[in-house]
Amino acid sequence: MNILRKTDNLILTSSSNFSQIIFRLAKNNIENFELPKVSFIIPTLNSERTLEKCLKSIITQKYPSIEIIIIDGGSTDNTISIAKEYATKIFKFRGSLGAARQLGIDHASGELIANWDSDIYIPDKDWLRRAVQTLLSCPDASTLWVYNIYPPDSTTVQKAFSWYSWKMMLDLAKKGRGFWGGGNSIFRKRMIEEVGGFNTEDDTGEDFNLAKKLHQKGYKTIFYDDYVYHDTFRSLSELLRKDIRRVTNFKQMGINHVMGLSISELLLEHAKIIIDSMINLFKTRNHFFVMIPVIIALRMFIYASMYYLP
Repeated sequence: MNILRKTDNLILTSSSNFSQIIFRLAKNNIENFELPKVSFIIPTLNSERTLEKCLKSIITQKYPSIEIIIIDGGSTDNTISIAKEYATKIFKFRGSLGAARQLGIDHASGELIANWDSDIYIPDKDWLRRAVQTLLSCPDASTLWVYNIYPPDSTTVQKAFSWYSWKMMLDLAKKGRGFWGGGNSIFRKRMIEEVGGFNTEDDTGEDFNLAKKLHQKGYKTIFYDDYVYHDTFRSLSELLRKDIRRVTNFKQMGINHVMGLSISELLLEHAKIIIDSMINLFKTRNHFFVMIPVIIALRMFIYASMYYLP
């Protein structure tokens, strides 16, 4: 296998490399094995803009066994009506995001758990089969960490945030820094249960904490670059409102505890990203790179002002 990078707990490779493994396994009749059921756990809150497209992309997968579990936090729009058309189970629950995701896992019947957001779109009908086969090819992997990209009709803010956030995560992952494998990922349910599941008090950063526990248990994470679309943060105000929520959790737990990085390390990585974004601006003339220093500066201001206030 041509691995791009491998640390003790993280495998960074490409979907094309894994497709070669799957082809070899197919010769040993892996294609004839029963594919495990996948339970999609999707928290929602006023998610009508994206939810139907998200759910349609799941139910149209060429995959034998899928269930969709919606955990709604009190939507006042058409979210529940949309969910009723597609979901297997719907729970109404007001609580932390970690508790909502754990509630979904507790009621899931699948061997695999897709920890999903309501604004994720799967791009083609064979994607889930490929993803599951990739995870099954590594018995000691708990997590298939899925690459997200901005959708074709994205705003400048979406393009900038997607490039910057994944640039930072993958650069750190290649150095073996931080805890990766949160966000929109597919997990082996058994391994989630072994580490005690999500921390139910976490309202943000719950995915980092789960990834950290799986890392400490010794399980591996596969970075999977067969991407899905993430239709999030269409405006700067939407992004910054989410950051204000995040900083409360980080302040309580400590950024180092949640992300495995010190504040000085985070500042250094952000400085490198600003430099890289300006280099890419001059090389590609893609104007969204101009927005990256603006986003970083505003986020740093929010985190600094709120984190250090009493």
